[in-house]
Amino acid sequence: MEKEFKHILTRILNAYAPVGSTAVDLIFENGEIETSMKNEIVFHENKYNAFEYFQLEGVSHRFNMDDELQKCTTGIYQNEIVITPHFTRTTNGQSIFSLQALTDCTYLKVPAGTFRDISEQNQQIRMFGRAVVEKEFIRSLNFEVLFRTFNAKDRLLYFRTHYPLLENIIPHTVIASFLGITPVSFSRLRNELAKN
Repeated sequence: MEKEFKHILTRILNAYAPVGSTAVDLIFENGEIETSMKNEIVFHENKYNAFEYFQLEGVSHRFNMDDELQKCTTGIYQNEIVITPHFTRTTNGQSIFSLQALTDCTYLKVPAGTFRDISEQNQQIRMFGRAVVEKEFIRSLNFEVLFRTFNAKDRLLYFRTHYPLLENIIPHTVIASFLGITPVSFSRLRNELAKN
């Protein structure tokens, strides 16, 4: 199983930047595998967290609680992906959002300080870290454009294109929140699109 997870980590890293086996080994050996069951909170908003997370399998979402204590989904992580890096998702060491497993998930969890140290020692890891930040920034800008220029129907079509099959796997309340619409509007849009 460890070998399989190392292969998955290799794919994740190389999806961002070319990384050799030495860099993969450094990250893998400094982390620990953690499994989160469906609906389990991986880390909490406004709580101390000092780890980097590589999602090896599963689907999770990041969320914040609104004034009415409802979850507001601000991002979805599908399968093999890096969770938003520690330094961009924390303020004074505290998480600015919560992460919840929407299916059973497996993560490689690396202490943030350790990851910082090994990235200073290894140029490939350092370049990987930069590539992650760049992709996060681009993803954030695309998301902003999506919400400022697309109507609800177009946002749902975007979701279906970029997250195929998730509509049948994760709760519709999560998708509606992610799209910035109510569950009722989401249901109405789905029916409308099904008729077309």
